[in-house]
Amino acid sequence: MISGMNVKLRIFRRDYISTLSEWNHLRFAVVDLNKSKSYPENFVSMLPMRIDSDGKLPNAFTKFFGNESLATARGLLTEALKTEDDSEIKAEITRRLNLLDPNPLVYIKCRVCRKFFQTKKKRLFKLKICPECLKRHSSQE
Repeated sequence: MISGMNVKLRIFRRDYISTLSEWNHLRFAVVDLNKSKSYPENFVSMLPMRIDSDGKLPNAFTKFFGNESLATARGLLTEALKTEDDSEIKAEITRRLNLLDPNPLVYIKCRVCRKFFQTKKKRLFKLKICPECLKRHSSQE
């Protein structure tokens, strides 16, 4: 972390209501408590979903924290997970922590049986068919 900064996550919910649907979206803002105690004066940047380690897709967070951006993001999310009480926010924090892994496991819904299965991103599962359905399909031919 950058010296002289006391950064924390501020998580807030945005509700979207339209005539067709209603949903909410969680936003993760990185704030510096040394600047000010109130938001938005202490705003640093938004925490991105994924952090590009090779720097091909820079964003405000990675530009600000540089080489320490992955460790900073992991630390902020871990600290927020310890202090948060809301189960929906905890689930989103856990999901974002999993996205920071270099080789995340991906859950894909099978197009045949509609069950979720876990896989690493490979070309074999580009059709989004689980191994059981793939085996059944190949044995029928």
